[in-house]
Amino acid sequence: MKSPGFVDFILCLLLVLFIITTFITRRWHLPRTDPSGPAMSSTKGHSRVEGRTKRAVVIATDELEARGKFLDQEQSPLFGMLPRELRDIIWGLALAQFEDAEPKFDPTEYYCRPGHTARLTTDGRLLLTCRRIWLEAHALPMLQAEHSFYYYRAAPDARDPGWMAGLTEKNLQDFGHLHLYCQMYAVEQRLTPAPGAVRAMFLNTPPHPGDFQPRMLHVTLRHTDWYWWEHDAPLELQDGWVKAMLNSPDLRSTETLVLEMETLDYKVDQLQPIVERVKGFVSEELETHMVDGKPVKTKFVLTDKTSVYEWEGPTNIDNQEFSPYHGKDKLKYHVTTLVWKLKFPDMPGAFIPHLRRAPRIDPRSSSTTDELATRPQLAAQDRFRSLAQRHLRNSHRTHVVPGVRGDHQIAIFRRFGVPPANHRQRYWQAIFRNMRQSEQDVKRNASQLAQAAEEDRRWDFESAMGELEVKEWQAKWEREGTLLRFAE
Repeated sequence: MKSPGFVDFILCLLLVLFIITTFITRRWHLPRTDPSGPAMSSTKGHSRVEGRTKRAVVIATDELEARGKFLDQEQSPLFGMLPRELRDIIWGLALAQFEDAEPKFDPTEYYCRPGHTARLTTDGRLLLTCRRIWLEAHALPMLQAEHSFYYYRAAPDARDPGWMAGLTEKNLQDFGHLHLYCQMYAVEQRLTPAPGAVRAMFLNTPPHPGDFQPRMLHVTLRHTDWYWWEHDAPLELQDGWVKAMLNSPDLRSTETLVLEMETLDYKVDQLQPIVERVKGFVSEELETHMVDGKPVKTKFVLTDKTSVYEWEGPTNIDNQEFSPYHGKDKLKYHVTTLVWKLKFPDMPGAFIPHLRRAPRIDPRSSSTTDELATRPQLAAQDRFRSLAQRHLRNSHRTHVVPGVRGDHQIAIFRRFGVPPANHRQRYWQAIFRNMRQSEQDVKRNASQLAQAAEEDRRWDFESAMGELEVKEWQAKWEREGTLLRFAE
């Protein structure tokens, strides 16, 4: 058992370290670093090496992998006496996101609210002090930061799909808190159960495994996001988009779902039935992951962490006057928060933070390579058939009169200025023209496939030549003691 003196010494040391790191990160007037900036293991400066070797250049982020390339500093109480768990707490406090001191948001803005009265920022200068601290703490800024997306009426520090598409693979792996502020009509239109629908709200690039795995998705409906809030209309919420969020395959690698619903204090009786209705929604069990070669199911389960908080704001929202708020000094807001957790029903003791990264089952397509290769030809044939059928259908609808036969039918054709012989000639001309177009499509697709095969052969040749340089770069980096390496 540790002596009281030793415990007091550890507590005092923690207090001193916390004060020092807080002083460093809050008081020194040096440029702050963005959580997704170069300190987060960017390797964009090595594009020349990657181009010549055809190998991706990455940076070692694991301490065991980087052993021997940093100083242990065991003589320092920070590393020699404090266990890693306490150091992680210190790093987390020093790298926590905070509201910038200046300038503050206008309190009447739509986006100004508790916890977001100014730009959210992270001071990452601690990561520049030494390599060992960087190795232990480099993931914390992305893990702890709240990245806010808006549909619409966005804050100045809002993120967008272009920003998210620029994140490195390491940034995406460490991605923590994704916060969505969305007007009701926008969330109803965009948040659907279709695979890829949720991801499309945050990323506009072609999907690839692991590119959208936030640890938390936090959706907030502000008072100004409800339908016709300006006229004090009754609160209405469509069930479809909430159920889509709970059942979306896009979110089955997300540990936590949070839904915040905000209204004014005198409309709580309208919000409560909506909250109770949403609590009754049951998430579907879907086969989403592969574990030990077998598909496993996931679902979201509502927790008992339902919470309520209140805050006050000005009545002149967006510097405008609204008749329902005349005579009020302040608007009193009431916010109810619901929380769901990801579960693996067949594996009740599973460690979710690790298991959520198991290989995913892609629900979008089960097509084989041969099926994909024949799709262009099938599409061309389908287009030919549809055009031919449409031409025939239109010709009958325009020129053929039901119940009229023989010479009378010919007379009607002539009356419309389309003799039967000319009509048949134009019909077959259209058939052959579409046949030629289909043949051209098939030839063009075959040419594209051949060009892709030639590019693959060229890539293989350049990769083989690049392997000669790989060993030279690896030896150079080993001599320099750098953390750079080639990806496997």
